[in-house]
Amino acid sequence: MENYKDFEKFEKRLNSLDDDIRSRALQYASEFYADHDLSREEALEKGISKAELKKRDL
Repeated sequence: MENYKDFEKFEKRLNSLDDDIRSRALQYASEFYADHDLSREEALEKGISKAELKKRDL
């Protein structure tokens, strides 16, 4: 899902991330938000976690 506008209000949280983590986190968050019954904030936090774990190969 390419609709990242759902996460615009979390701009401060996203700006603290590296560019590659931010883009992956938004991608994962959009998928979580579309596929699961989660709030935008929950989906974003899960997306960030997944992106950071993938970057570290965990």
